[in-house]
Amino acid sequence: MGGVYHDPAGIDDLYSSERTERLPRDPMAGDRVRINATTWPVEPGQSVWITWSRNGAEQAPVGAAWDYNSGGNSYWKADLGPFDRGDRISYTVNADVNAGGQQSTGPFAFTVTSWSTVTDVTGFVDNGTSVDVTTGDSAGDFTPRIRFAFPVPGRFRTQIAPSGSGLTISGAPGYTVTDSASTLTIAAGPLVLKIQKAPYRLSVHRSDGTLITRQYDPAAFRTIGWASDGATTITKIEDHFLSPPGERFEGFGGRYDRLDQRGTDVHHYVYNQYRDQGATRRTYLSVPFFLNSAGYGVHLTGTRYAIFNLGTHLGDLAGFTVDTGGGLDATLDYHVFTGTPAEILDGFTAVTGRPQLPPKWAFGVWMSANEWNTQAEVSAELANVETYRIPHTAMVLEQWSDEATFYVWHGATYPAKPGDSKLAYGDLTFPPGTAWQDPKAMVADAHRKGIKVILWQIPVLKEHFDTNPSTPPQQHLNDKAYAQEHGHVARNATGGPYRIPTGQWFGDSMVPDFTSAAATDWWMSKRDYLLDEVGIDGFKTDGSEAIFGRGVRFADGRRGDEMHNAYPGSYTGAYNAYVRSRRPDGTIFSRAGTTGAQTTSIYWAGDQNSSFTAFQEAVRAQLSAGQSGVPYTAWDLAGFTGDFPSAELYLRSAAQATFSPIMQYHSEKASPGVSEARTPWNVQARTGDTRVLPAFRRFANVRMNLIPYLYTEARAAAATGVPMMRAMSLAFPGDAAAAGHDQQYLFGAQLLVAPITTPGATAKSLHVPAGEWYDLWNGGRCTGPGTKTYHAGLDSIPVYARPGAIIPLNLDAGYQLGGEIGNSVDTYTNLTFRIYPSGSSSYAYFEDAVSATRTITCAENWAGHTVTVTVPALTTTSTLQVLSTKPASVSGASARASLAGLQAAPEGWWWDPAQQLTHVKLPAATGDRTVTLNGVDKAAYESEFATGTGTTTGGDHPGYTGTGFTDGFATPGDAVTFGVNADAAGEHLLRFRYSTTVAATRTVSVDGAVAGTLALPALADWDTWGTATLATSLTAGPHTVTIAYAAADTGGINLDHLVVARP
Repeated sequence: MGGVYHDPAGIDDLYSSERTERLPRDPMAGDRVRINATTWPVEPGQSVWITWSRNGAEQAPVGAAWDYNSGGNSYWKADLGPFDRGDRISYTVNADVNAGGQQSTGPFAFTVTSWSTVTDVTGFVDNGTSVDVTTGDSAGDFTPRIRFAFPVPGRFRTQIAPSGSGLTISGAPGYTVTDSASTLTIAAGPLVLKIQKAPYRLSVHRSDGTLITRQYDPAAFRTIGWASDGATTITKIEDHFLSPPGERFEGFGGRYDRLDQRGTDVHHYVYNQYRDQGATRRTYLSVPFFLNSAGYGVHLTGTRYAIFNLGTHLGDLAGFTVDTGGGLDATLDYHVFTGTPAEILDGFTAVTGRPQLPPKWAFGVWMSANEWNTQAEVSAELANVETYRIPHTAMVLEQWSDEATFYVWHGATYPAKPGDSKLAYGDLTFPPGTAWQDPKAMVADAHRKGIKVILWQIPVLKEHFDTNPSTPPQQHLNDKAYAQEHGHVARNATGGPYRIPTGQWFGDSMVPDFTSAAATDWWMSKRDYLLDEVGIDGFKTDGSEAIFGRGVRFADGRRGDEMHNAYPGSYTGAYNAYVRSRRPDGTIFSRAGTTGAQTTSIYWAGDQNSSFTAFQEAVRAQLSAGQSGVPYTAWDLAGFTGDFPSAELYLRSAAQATFSPIMQYHSEKASPGVSEARTPWNVQARTGDTRVLPAFRRFANVRMNLIPYLYTEARAAAATGVPMMRAMSLAFPGDAAAAGHDQQYLFGAQLLVAPITTPGATAKSLHVPAGEWYDLWNGGRCTGPGTKTYHAGLDSIPVYARPGAIIPLNLDAGYQLGGEIGNSVDTYTNLTFRIYPSGSSSYAYFEDAVSATRTITCAENWAGHTVTVTVPALTTTSTLQVLSTKPASVSGASARASLAGLQAAPEGWWWDPAQQLTHVKLPAATGDRTVTLNGVDKAAYESEFATGTGTTTGGDHPGYTGTGFTDGFATPGDAVTFGVNADAAGEHLLRFRYSTTVAATRTVSVDGAVAGTLALPALADWDTWGTATLATSLTAGPHTVTIAYAAADTGGINLDHLVVARP
């Protein structure tokens, strides 16, 4: 008999169990308890049995049955049976061979728990800053107390103490308590809590009496409950609420499978799930917070494992259960926020930490590939950026280090230093022919090209070596020894160094303890030369989902059950503080986290396949992260592993990433035979699709055009917690039809984005919220609420500007979206405000050159034929692009005959017929300016974007507006139908712009009813355009206007557009 082994809790992995565990790990009353064990070597004659006691009384031994052999081990199982609440079981696993050579392991023990619940209210105490409510205990063991506190208006905090001890929270005074025979009422500003006394049941109301939510009916299922033995331990605490059908539960961190988690059990558990996160329902970024469509949100304050049961146990029951660590003074502490989703996120991030604004350069295009592991390759890729004229602002290097210390460039030689010392750049020698010849010069070259450099990191003291390097360098051995000796690593239950479980990523390695200031300072000091001398700009902080086992110990007293979810935050927090202290304009780029992740800046969605399924999941993960207070997110566009992406997947992904918080591409393979890099030039070379480079170039240019908007919106997210990429339910909480659309979103406050995420699709059916929305690319319009089918090639993406939108842009000399402006984020070629007038609107633009918020306003008066824009003080020349018909004049500006004339002048205005944008160029100024466009109407509805019957689109006659005109409108039955929107009820003029060489007529209908016959007089030639007008009365809102060649009509025409004007 070589030995016997049993580990009751294994590594405490939620998603797997060891072959030598106790099942269940923490038995409750009625559970059948199975003991699993292994012996070695495999040999005949072995026996395994369990000796055990129950509440101190010895029990008859239980024999274990042989289960199977694997490798050199035999595996055994023994059934101890079910137990009762309060039972204390001690057991030892024994083994021998042919009744000799006995070996044993143990003793092990567990205490059996069961669920108890609150009963009637027995009293309350007003503490002045909180209220304690005392209840009975269904088991009769404890005197439970529930504390309510009101930190700020619209929010309350609850702490549940089953034993009555451990209450710590407090809030603000100013609430009132009213006690009656049946109800205890606590009124605090906009909230009223009503507590039914017999039995205890909480309901939450607005001050006007509207019910927000209430606990579940205690006659049907427990409200507040806890798992306990009744004397020595409380292991779980839970609360349950009534959830009527249709309520949505969204948030929970980065969730890949769906936005609304109703009908599922959501695990609060950070996990390194390589690929297929949606199918496995696992996540790197787990936040114990949700938004409920009824107008409230809940945040659990702890970091231990929790499960949210959302209509799974009972269809109308939603609850949460948290692990406690087992103390008798254990509590469940949670916040309830009320209001709109935006208000709730504002409150949530006020409690858990405001998002940290990334540096401005982070909003450009990032490039990364694991295979870039030499200076020659990096230099070649930097050259490609310039050769192909595709702007980038950041480069991530993953395979740069020795894969041992993770702070020394691989291939460098140097004298090893003691573990308490750090290397300087001057200590490193880069022999000829090795990977890196002069990293400092390489980084400087990247900086000259406007590209920041990020280096990959992992929080481990690596144990196993195969290649790169094949043996651990002496410096690494020195560091490991020093870290162990000085307590800089996490510890196991017996006080030795904790090691990542075998089979996990970097298995058997030790991990630095970032809860120790000394350990953190030591670890980070090793990287000083990278920032101080080489000049890198931050770190890609990968990994950290590595803490398994309740016995793991950290310097601040926390154990593995708390640190499994919290360790990523200690890691990213340490790196973030370090980078910010040495490089204020630096950043980190992270994968794993939990509550407060937003305070360390940017997260990406982890390891995903190159597939449309992963694409869809990444969009959901970004949206749900945003709903959880994490606004700065990315994914490896088009995926980073698996099959090489098709041109279709690549360009659809690039289009979406252009309109996401962070745009970056990355590939996994370290040494592929053929490059796997997701650079646009490599994707074009690999796929043979020559559309890739020009389309990606345009997207990258648009990304740079958007920098003023992106940075302004990012600052707003940092101030409020409202994400840049907003799920439809968050952006439009009053639009029930919008919530289910998880492949479209509001990007910032102004842009509705609907990426095409389905393979083979050439169109997108998107939900359009209320109002008239404007196509960002061509000014075409649609009115919601409703559904729009949008056709988009691989070089485009459906994007609409909201009614009244004001969008700051950096445009090229021709004022074209997608025009080349380079990769500078510090200076703008043409600061432009694109304005889509609708009512009165404003936008708070951040002028970062002087760190000032500048508010620009727009008010249209279509009845008076004016649009007035108030332009704030700005330190640079700026240009307005106002969507309208051609003005008669613009106040304070000189008319210019052409774009060239506007470009050459210091000020002036010019109307662009192709885009129907009035350009108003303004010099810098120290005060507000008022610009009025006179003699204008709402911009025309272009016929090429209308619905044609029997017609085509032409462009062979100059002088049209937009991108073309309706051609072939020449035979009975032909028609063009416009979707229009009347901003106010009353008389309107329908002005049709047309050309014809013969007198013609057409029948005009509004909403299917004939409004009249339109006479279209003959013009000089087909290159001459005229206007024909029909007066009609319209109600406010959307309408259809059809101009048709009816049976009685005559003459062929070309149709340019329709203006819906006020008299």
